[in-house]
Amino acid sequence: MTDKIQIEGFNISYFPFQESKKLIYMIYPDMVTFTDEWQEKMANQYKVSIAVIYIPSSQWNDLLTPWPEPGEAKGFPPFAGKAESFLATLQSKIIPTVESRIRFTNNFERDLLGVSLSGLFTLWQWLPCSFFKSIASLSGSFWYNGFIEWFDSQKIQYKTGKAFFLLGKQEPKAPVKAYQSVGINTESIVERLKQTGIDVEFEWVAGDHFANPIPRAELAIGFLAS
Repeated sequence: MTDKIQIEGFNISYFPFQESKKLIYMIYPDMVTFTDEWQEKMANQYKVSIAVIYIPSSQWNDLLTPWPEPGEAKGFPPFAGKAESFLATLQSKIIPTVESRIRFTNNFERDLLGVSLSGLFTLWQWLPCSFFKSIASLSGSFWYNGFIEWFDSQKIQYKTGKAFFLLGKQEPKAPVKAYQSVGINTESIVERLKQTGIDVEFEWVAGDHFANPIPRAELAIGFLAS
């Protein structure tokens, strides 16, 4: 049965598959919702536990960005760069509470799936630490000012986990010029991770940045569960 809880102001929906050895956390804006039936279907199909953390839309641009930057496109508010604070809350408050309620009786692997800015956050937190074993970044916002330079400056260590990346084929054609670098930047990230020996998969799929959120999430879960 899917359960729901609020932790530190964030709404969380989780389904524990008790025989699983993997718990996949998904970070999504609250404008995208997954039904209880879908969550249970994915958990049973792939034999994993799934927890969806919903970020209020009003905090999305602030909590998931690694440093402050001006907004992109005319009239957009700036990004506050509070990812470090959110990561601390995730690690010290949200995840311990979820996992204490699930009450796993066996050792398990913890993975992270993000989309758009949470896809950026997912890779940003994964490089320096091993809190999550594997990651999936769907339409990760790798156009973010300074991010590719930050990534290039990192000394990437080999990881036993794996990484999945996905982009819509229309994303590099976005009307906002800053977003158009997302394709070449994602390809550069994927290639460097592969050179390090990390198990990486990258898929181009139909549509733009916002298209088909559920089928895309299913692709990522399938990869993480394999």
